[in-house]
Amino acid sequence: MKTNSKKVTFFITLIIAIGFISCEDSNEEFTGELTIHDKVSLLENGEWLLKGFENRVMYTFKNGQRFTFYGADSVFADKAIPGTEDYSISGDFLILDLNFGNIKTYELQFSCDHNIAEFYEDGALHTTMYKKDSNYEQCL
Repeated sequence: MKTNSKKVTFFITLIIAIGFISCEDSNEEFTGELTIHDKVSLLENGEWLLKGFENRVMYTFKNGQRFTFYGADSVFADKAIPGTEDYSISGDFLILDLNFGNIKTYELQFSCDHNIAEFYEDGALHTTMYKKDSNYEQCL
């Protein structure tokens, strides 16, 4: 009787162990391609520093408008400068209206855990922005 009890306990333990081993980690991050809506959402949920002017020019994107902030030594004004640029989505592209008939069409690409945003125009890199208060410098 003890032998049968040990066998049953062994098999139950074995089945439970196999169940735990075969479970997938539910915390795995989806690494698929971002949609244009995902990319615009990333822009809208951050403050972005212009490459080459990281301590002087910052952009925010909210409700279809891009706001520009100027600063000195990485201290930016509380209010954006007067005037904004409208943006929208068309297909897989971000359309930015720079006013006075200047409309730009960009393909967005993100890298460095979404802390670096690159704007491509006709396949050529046009603008790079870094997410403020991120670790983007470790990726450079």
